[in-house]
Amino acid sequence: MIEALSAIATTLADLQSIASDITAPSAASAGAVPNVAGGSGTSFSAALRGALDRLDGAVASANGVAKSFAAGNHDIPLSDVMVSLEQANLAMQMAANVRDKIVAAYSNVMNMQV
Repeated sequence: MIEALSAIATTLADLQSIASDITAPSAASAGAVPNVAGGSGTSFSAALRGALDRLDGAVASANGVAKSFAAGNHDIPLSDVMVSLEQANLAMQMAANVRDKIVAAYSNVMNMQV
């Protein structure tokens, strides 16, 4: 159960860092030219890849715990199995919502009049 709480805390910290990155003033708005060739900031693709890796890890972990419990491992309480499955479910829902927002933003940009 404590592992579930630490996973939730880690996810919350990641979301807060992403939110602070978004709300922080960017180098472009300060009049500086951004470093496209690889600066110290995290690129969108790297952040997306990291989020997808965490999603994959959460789903794989939940699957492993569920399979272990189904195989008869009595060291894993049912509550831990349910929490890990719900975490994976919430992670999938969040990923689907983020995907929908990205697709909507892309559609809006592509439909803009030049």
